[in-house]
Amino acid sequence: MLQAVIDNTLEGHPESEARTATEVSHLYGLLASLFRAEPTAELLKALRSDELQPLLADSDLTLDDDLLGETEDQALIEKLAIEFTALFLGPGGHISPHESVHASQRGGILWGEETVKVKRYIESLGMTFSEEYQGLPDHISVELDLMANLAGHEARAWERRDHEQVANALEYQHEFMRDHLLRWVPIFCRKVIETAEIGFYRGVARVTRDFLASEAEDLQRRRELVGSLQAN
Repeated sequence: MLQAVIDNTLEGHPESEARTATEVSHLYGLLASLFRAEPTAELLKALRSDELQPLLADSDLTLDDDLLGETEDQALIEKLAIEFTALFLGPGGHISPHESVHASQRGGILWGEETVKVKRYIESLGMTFSEEYQGLPDHISVELDLMANLAGHEARAWERRDHEQVANALEYQHEFMRDHLLRWVPIFCRKVIETAEIGFYRGVARVTRDFLASEAEDLQRRRELVGSLQAN
């Protein structure tokens, strides 16, 4: 969704930290795709894949084993599409997946002050939106996709031992986590957990909430680590 036009000369660091940042990036990307649109056959196949299962297990990500174990994918896709529409698109009392609706002090509105801030932040990082994206800048999938890009940027910096770029990538993640994600996504996830009729989306919301809480802590650990490396 977001196309990075940041300088790709990041180079990285201890192998384990590069791996951590890569896994974080992949999980952000997965969660973004789950909130972006109704699951496709390709996404369900990826969720069941041997490549993704270790990441899901490491993150305690459970997306309703009964659903993921179904063999009739077309029926499952239709079931999830109906739930996705009811939860996030409407009509009626759906749960808007936009920051401005949940974090605005002026009440839930689209294209609020928060939307503008997110758009400016994305642009300040040298990123732009893909031409096919017609949604708002503060959609949850955009914000998670932004973090996936930044964590990927961090991973490449670790790999090439560019501690200055690692520190920059971590600072951007920390700022966006503090100023945006943590201000509204836990509220949004709670509403999804309370409203969803299918366990799949309750699981997605629960994992998103828990992952952000845990990643906020680990961001601080990585920031302190790279600070100590820069001081030496």
